[in-house]
Amino acid sequence: MKIGKRSIIQIAFTLFTIITCIVYYLYINGLVDSKVLSIGDINPYGGWSALKSTFTDPSYKWRGISRSIALTIGISLVALLMGRFFCGYMCPIGALQDFFKYMGRRLGIRGRRLPRGSYFKPEVLKYLILLIVLTLSILGLGNRVSFYSPWLAYLNLFLGFNLQVGFFILLIIASTSLFIKRAFCRLLCPLGAFQSLLTVLGPSGIYANERCGGCTYCLRDCAVAIDKPDNGEISPECIRCLKCVETQCIRHTEGYTLKFVRQTLNRNSYIAISLTLIIGIYLFFPSIKANNNTQSIMDLGILKDGTYIGTGIGFGGRMQVEVIIRNGRIVDINPTDHNETIGYFEEVFRRISINIIESQNFNVDAISGATATSRGFINAVKSGINQALEENRRIR
Repeated sequence: MKIGKRSIIQIAFTLFTIITCIVYYLYINGLVDSKVLSIGDINPYGGWSALKSTFTDPSYKWRGISRSIALTIGISLVALLMGRFFCGYMCPIGALQDFFKYMGRRLGIRGRRLPRGSYFKPEVLKYLILLIVLTLSILGLGNRVSFYSPWLAYLNLFLGFNLQVGFFILLIIASTSLFIKRAFCRLLCPLGAFQSLLTVLGPSGIYANERCGGCTYCLRDCAVAIDKPDNGEISPECIRCLKCVETQCIRHTEGYTLKFVRQTLNRNSYIAISLTLIIGIYLFFPSIKANNNTQSIMDLGILKDGTYIGTGIGFGGRMQVEVIIRNGRIVDINPTDHNETIGYFEEVFRRISINIIESQNFNVDAISGATATSRGFINAVKSGINQALEENRRIR
């Protein structure tokens, strides 16, 4: 079986994601000394979180463009200019669905179509989910839905196999894909909905040629089951797999063409431009920084020995930290209660604790992609230290 360019790209990014997660798991457990990237660095929703914090968190300070923010910017810009390229070529969950659909065909499982009526289009559901997710995020309640995220569940498969609700949703997505094409992308994915909205505003599209007879033969293998164009243009639900563009018309006429500002764009150029934009933004935008550290310098002074419980507010709400002081120095920091997201809090608690203990101050870097958790953790430690300072002043 010949593997096409799209499948090669999907496999490459899937393997990269898996390797990144495995190395990160080894890193946060102290088994290796370095990592490829943090889990937060490959979070496509990172820009949304930063935007929310900008408008709703008075303590939020601009630290520059993180990897996760750069990824959000890259995906958004490419969606605006080129359509849902990320969905069709780079998303590991999209690749997972395509793989299970392929297995379904190999096993002889009959494909099914999504139910629809004259006044009901099932694809509308993901736009409602997008609205709900954005609303909860703006209200500071994003942690309430993170447990349901199949994206986090997918990453956690390689981070110690942590079972959450999202894992079972991921199982449903995989099993459904055996007989329905890209059900999650079409029905539930808020990132897909966001990209579709940008695609509507963009200058690119797939159009039926003037000589097209309208038989829709070219759409028979559409990855998201689009069955006909709308006034000669393929729906923005399209993930730009370009199968319809490459299919030879059975009537020996021209079928569909990908155009950018009405100029024909071939598949190789489309892939090259889209990949260059996303990867280029991801690699180079994080170099644009206002100030990368937390600027939390604090004169610890003389600390009273003892164990103190500090509190702070992280991504998941209130967190509690135990700070142990001996001989006037911080010797240990232990989180005792929190609701932070698995895959994000581990590096924050481990690395920031080590940095604070070694430096005996709070001038430490926040963890990329986990700024809210980092800020909450540092503030919790500060809270405990303030108690030690107050206790020392009281005795004196």
